[in-house]
Parts: sequence; C-alpha cells; structure tokens
Amino acid sequence: MKNICISFIVLFISFTMNAQEKAGPNRLFELQKKKVEIDINKDVFTSVTTNMYVSKKPQALIVGLFIPISYETKKTKINNNPAAERMEFKGEQMINSENVLLLTGTIIKKGIEFTKQKYYIKQDENTCIELTTMLAVNADAKDKMMLMKIVHSVIEKN
Repeated sequence: MKNICISFIVLFISFTMNAQEKAGPNRLFELQKKKVEIDINKDVFTSVTTNMYVSKKPQALIVGLFIPISYETKKTKINNNPAAERMEFKGEQMINSENVLLLTGTIIKKGIEFTKQKYYIKQDENTCIELTTMLAVNADAKDKMMLMKIVHSVIEKN
C-alpha cells in the first residue's frame, strides 16, 4: 500500500511538472500578443506589429514586450552574467518612482550606429515588460527627449 501511495505521489509530481513546462510556451505566446500601452507620436513612428514601432526621421526603433519572467529573477540573471546580454548593465534606475533595470550599448545596423537601451519594468509576480529603444547615435537632443518620454509613458501606463 505504501508503494502504491508513493507511486501516485511521484506520478502526480511528474504530471504537474510536465503541465507547467507545456504552459510556458503558451504563456509566452499569450504575453507576446498583449498590447504594451505606449504614448507614441504616430506622425513620427509607424506601427510594424502590436508592440513595435519604427521611424526613419529620427532613425529609431521601439519594441515593448511582456515577458514571462519576474523582475527579481531577471535582475538576478543579469547580475550573475551581465555579459550574456551583450550590453552594459547600468543597474537599477528610479524612473517615475519605479525601479527599472537598465542595460545600454551601441550596435551597428545597415552601417548606422545606434544607441540601444533595454528597460525591464516589473508588472506582477511572474511578468515584466522588456522595453527596447534604439536611436541613431547622432540624433539630436529633442529626439533623445522624445524617447525618454516614451519610456516614461510605458512605466506610467502599464
């Protein structure tokens, strides 16, 4: 009788673990469809997908995604292996009275150098927003300010 009970417990645990693994990709897919609220100038940016916006003048890209990882887990992963992000970890920044993880770096796309920034914004216990901004390095101050207003809007509205 004891062996049967142990067998059922092992079976139940393995079933539960397998069910959680299968829920992962579905949850990711559902989160990717979820709209990130962004105040964005539609005269400047064109919506490419639900949460992706591009601009030719200034040359910029904005991508917001809900991701199935807690803020604390993401923070731990970045702290343990910052090189994995291939960007410099700037630490936690206080933006709109919220702690936000910030990574920054430069990349070259189609011969143009961009400043790339990733912000991780806590949503709930198991979810955060990954907001990626890219702006041409030679962009003027008003374009940089416009991008910061977009970052502030994501933090305020979500």
